[in-house]
Amino acid sequence: MPGHKYTQSEYALQQVVESFANLLFSLEEQRLTHTYRVVFRFCELENIDYLVLRYLRTGLLPFEEFSEE
Repeated sequence: MPGHKYTQSEYALQQVVESFANLLFSLEEQRLTHTYRVVFRFCELENIDYLVLRYLRTGLLPFEEFSEE
């Protein structure tokens, strides 16, 4: 939907999910498995692990909307 405005909490959640997913991707590439596990555990504790994993697998952020063509 092209004129959709995100709330502050939606935008903040998107930024957090994207940041952690990018960090996890980078740690995996560098084979830093212990640090990867620590960061992922933090995501679990913050209850965003499912969002981060979904972003890593599909590239979709929470609240991302698609317009129908």
